[in-house]
Amino acid sequence: MKSKFFLFISLFASFSLLAEAPSYEEIIDRNSLEIRTPSLASRKTAKIRLYNGLEVLIISDPDASQSAAALAMEVGSWSDPDEYPGMAHFTEHLLFMASKTYPEENGYFKQVTNNGGMLNAFTTSDRTVYTFCVNHDAFPATLDYFSHMFIDPLFSQSGVGRELHAVDQEHDKNIENDGFREYMVLKTTGNPKHPNARFATGNAETLGGIPREAVIKWYKENYSSDKAHLVLYAALPLEELKELAAAHFSAMPLNSTPKATFSERLTTPSQRGSITYITPVKEVRELGIYWELPESFFANIEDKSDALLSYILSSRHPESLYSKLKQAELIDTLYAGCHPFSKESGFYAVDFVLTPKGVGQTDQILEALFQTVNTIKEHGIPPYIFDEAKNMAKLDYEYQGRNHPFAFVTDAAYRMAEEPLETFPQMSILPTEYHANDCAKLVRMLQPKTALYSLKAPPAETGVYGNQVEKWSGAKYTVQQLDEKMLASWEETATQISTVYPKQNPYIPSDLTLVTQKREKEETPIPSLLVDDEFGKVYFWEDGHYLVPEVSWIFSFKSPRIDRSAHQIALINLFEKCVSDHMIATSYYTSAASLSSHVGDNDYKFVLYINGFSEKAPVLLEQVIEGIKTCTWTKEEFELQRSLLVTEYENFRKASPLTQAVALLENVLFDIYPRKEKELEALRSLSYEDFLNFKAKFLQQAYAEVLLAGNMTQEDAYKTWNTVQNKLHYLPYPKNEHPERSFLVLPSHRGPYKLQEKADTLGHGAVLVLQEGPFSFDKNASSAILAKGISEDFFNTLRTKQQTAYIAQSTKMEEDGQLFQLFYVQSSTHQPDELIARFELFLEDYVKDFESKISEGQFDNIRTNIITLAKKPPDNLAGMAGRLYMLAFKYDGDFYHTDKKIDALAELDYETFKRDSISFISRSNSKRIAIMLEGNSPEGKGFRYQDITADELKTSGAYITWKACNE
Repeated sequence: MKSKFFLFISLFASFSLLAEAPSYEEIIDRNSLEIRTPSLASRKTAKIRLYNGLEVLIISDPDASQSAAALAMEVGSWSDPDEYPGMAHFTEHLLFMASKTYPEENGYFKQVTNNGGMLNAFTTSDRTVYTFCVNHDAFPATLDYFSHMFIDPLFSQSGVGRELHAVDQEHDKNIENDGFREYMVLKTTGNPKHPNARFATGNAETLGGIPREAVIKWYKENYSSDKAHLVLYAALPLEELKELAAAHFSAMPLNSTPKATFSERLTTPSQRGSITYITPVKEVRELGIYWELPESFFANIEDKSDALLSYILSSRHPESLYSKLKQAELIDTLYAGCHPFSKESGFYAVDFVLTPKGVGQTDQILEALFQTVNTIKEHGIPPYIFDEAKNMAKLDYEYQGRNHPFAFVTDAAYRMAEEPLETFPQMSILPTEYHANDCAKLVRMLQPKTALYSLKAPPAETGVYGNQVEKWSGAKYTVQQLDEKMLASWEETATQISTVYPKQNPYIPSDLTLVTQKREKEETPIPSLLVDDEFGKVYFWEDGHYLVPEVSWIFSFKSPRIDRSAHQIALINLFEKCVSDHMIATSYYTSAASLSSHVGDNDYKFVLYINGFSEKAPVLLEQVIEGIKTCTWTKEEFELQRSLLVTEYENFRKASPLTQAVALLENVLFDIYPRKEKELEALRSLSYEDFLNFKAKFLQQAYAEVLLAGNMTQEDAYKTWNTVQNKLHYLPYPKNEHPERSFLVLPSHRGPYKLQEKADTLGHGAVLVLQEGPFSFDKNASSAILAKGISEDFFNTLRTKQQTAYIAQSTKMEEDGQLFQLFYVQSSTHQPDELIARFELFLEDYVKDFESKISEGQFDNIRTNIITLAKKPPDNLAGMAGRLYMLAFKYDGDFYHTDKKIDALAELDYETFKRDSISFISRSNSKRIAIMLEGNSPEGKGFRYQDITADELKTSGAYITWKACNE
């Protein structure tokens, strides 16, 4: 472990550079877009380029909730060497482990997690992105750790060997993902001369036995400062951040290897005009049409013709492509858009989610698609669609709120590789001028004969059984050439122009006036209680913190029709689909205008969410309420939607083992989560009359719990509530009749317990839950610090040291006044019972030697970081609305709940924490449940003790003498 002395020397060396001459050049910012959000007025931006070529975008934001950094390296899986597929991805994993400056394995991980942060990385075809965020005071030190990942990575031999298992497990978890399988088939049937044909993830077969020297050589040849794009986001002043960037990253090596270029096409001529039938793992039905776009299309980053075309093809307006195919019961939904594979290559895609009827009529679906495409070819894309897109892109940028620092820097670093730093991010965001020729050029590329077609559906429905197997996923597929006459006929077909184009969008805002310009900086403001009567309770908060022209509304309704039985859950799931179907055209327009609505269920509540620009939100609310009241299906539509939902329920059996294990845990701990099999059984038994009866009586009687937040006055809030009351016009639902969910309290004199089940899915899931007892602010403080203190070690032990899994996590849970600690792992190599045993051994080590595991110094540090995070307000309006809603209705209007948690943390002493923690995790606490979900191990990776009798064991082998053994 690196000593504090050496940490001091390293930081001293870094900061001593601050006094030296600048080792960077200032870049003139040519981004003409302005942020108009008052709460972001103090945010400042700078752009610099270090003399080693590294580009840096710097954002100084005094009100940032945390500090963050991200670095995008323009090297990805397409630069893998032929002999080691997966090298780029493997290197991404190894860089996390240690550097020569910080040689403690996982020291960077500890530095981040011990300072309230998180970290991650991902590898794509042409770049790899690394990100972290931490509390402000830890940012300079963490940035030093981060920079040395790239300056002097250690690549220890032991790390290379261990991390190989994590990469292998990561691949295993993807094998039964149908999207991944289709991607792998596309790669293997593509151009073998293009690096996209390689296996990008890598596994034990492609990377096993890889020499450490080969990793180091590849890293030195490919990672270079002139290929790096860095984003720093912190509360520090701009000048200090510039110097930090230079001090920490000027030493990043610059090599002479140019950025990789790929001249080959992704596809081959034989793929075009052919259809690939893929056998799915789940019962899915998806038809995809893909056109490879030329490099010239991606070179013009201001060309947004793909987005304009997608807006038309995906439109939900009446008579649209979607509406006609939906009405014919051939599709459930469709998506259209550009799928970049790199900066210079990718596909334009149209994807249909089919009904069983649609699987048998793909020719009709494709004919309808090309009718629409050919009409657009003839008549072009109307200028008003461009104008709307440009207007909304500008408004979204100008009136942006804060995103979480982690997501913000990750997105910025990734996109920096696609645009000159001088103009970033303007060219990526904003379409400049309407160019009919650019639009026409793209649409002309969408020819039937040049497209690749893909159909994922059960072979029993397509009549086509796979005769080839993709090597790495095991996906079965068959490629067939489509009939040339049919392709030619699609080239000529067209439809009426009046049915193709959506109307001008009535929801684009024009009034962005703020009701208040006065800034307030409360961590948790106290909303006003507007209404508290037999019809409901309504809280209102006029936004004085974020100062964006937006609202965030949450309407939840309790009803005697919501009893959380399997029967009722199936009914409300269907009702939600019915409301969404009714609202589909309106929702399409509002989402394009950055205004959204969503309905769902949560415990004993039906919930409506509305978020976005405030001006047209009241209009949208009225239409959603009308949809809730009047939406309906014919009997035929009901039967179709019920069958689609049955498929969705059935597919749960192929969900990940961890997902299934958590669902089982919820079913056991709480009385409102029926088993999925019961929900499926109930759904299958529902009749059309059941649905109509539920819909008619659903909100005849109700009680509302409402939180209205954002850019609105108190008068606006009263009007909003009156709209809901007047339109729904329900009878009151007395509070004394409201059901409350109950939870399982485990007896202290019995247990622990284990639940073992089998699942037909790849991999195994293990979950251990420890019930710590009733909530109190004091016990919650101990539980929170324990969870944070133990999480990094649990991950490091189960994933890195013991190599049991890719997913290994622990967390704290507070539900219904009870405290829990959870530990969970998903593994493709280790059985659930073995994993649970390892969990228990891990906890025993803490009990035996607690002070060395979480010392008093660590306790103080963790407590400080938890308090720092707790004092931060949510990053955006929707987050604040969610917090206020929770405090209003989960915690009965206790808006000081967070303050009380903070006070308890501040008052907690180490000895009390130690005593509480040991009582939580030691064997004296028998209130624990082990969920063991046994799936299937990949071939050659299973290790399972078999049940056998002594007599059977004697006959399973052969008895020989020691002499025979030595002969």
